[in-house]
Amino acid sequence: MAAPSNIDSDKLLQLASALQTSLDVETLIEIFSRHLAPMVHHQGLQYANEQMGIDLTIGETGPHRSSFRLDLEEEALGELGVFSAETLSASRKKIVETLVASLLYSLRNALMYREAISASARDPLTGINNRSSFRKVLDREVELSHRHGAPLSLIMLDVDRFKSINDKHGHVVGDLALKSIAKCMLSCIRDSDILFRYGGEEFCIALSNTSLAGARKLAERVRRALEILVVRTSGVRLHVTASFGVATLEEKEDAGNLVEKADHSLYRAKALGRNRIASHDDTREQP
Repeated sequence: MAAPSNIDSDKLLQLASALQTSLDVETLIEIFSRHLAPMVHHQGLQYANEQMGIDLTIGETGPHRSSFRLDLEEEALGELGVFSAETLSASRKKIVETLVASLLYSLRNALMYREAISASARDPLTGINNRSSFRKVLDREVELSHRHGAPLSLIMLDVDRFKSINDKHGHVVGDLALKSIAKCMLSCIRDSDILFRYGGEEFCIALSNTSLAGARKLAERVRRALEILVVRTSGVRLHVTASFGVATLEEKEDAGNLVEKADHSLYRAKALGRNRIASHDDTREQP
């Protein structure tokens, strides 16, 4: 069946109106796919924005993929891929390009909103997740853990005697140390682990699908990495250590219970001499 040479203006208006109902990128691509389907049969769509780390697929992939650049006023918004059973004809590609023009402004607004939300959840100094996002993320992880019966662990750590760094070398050096510490921890954790700056020199790591033993193992990896870390600035060489509290979610516990257990374990690790790991279920002293 031949593709229509012209697109009904009412259909363009319906698409534009539908796209204005959401600021969620994935929802916009789903809306676009639904409105595209009657005019250009396709198996799925892929939207990728490398700069923002977005790569999502709606529907299914297919043997043929046609790519469309998404540019608005010289601003690159990413790329749209259309998966189809057969190679799209020139006329059908033209239809996609025409509909894409209706997508661009809504997509840019959604990307700006996504960026603003992401920025509000980030610690401006270290670039990792901040405390305001911690409870929201942890509540979600707790819900998933209970729903699927999967283990969830939490590591809380505090940089030992950090106040003395600020007192002796100043806050500029202290800030540099915190950035170096966060970078070091990011290099130790897995992609599935979520790192937060909880406040001051205190950090948290949420570990989904991780038992207490697994959490202790990762905490030890981070502890050793920090122990050999050297922060260099303005002729100053700083060595840091940290104390760790580890806890695992139990049945019927909520996020508050998990945080409380990890916090108590952290307090005990510092009381036992610092630069060590303590967990809620034992009295082992490390290192």
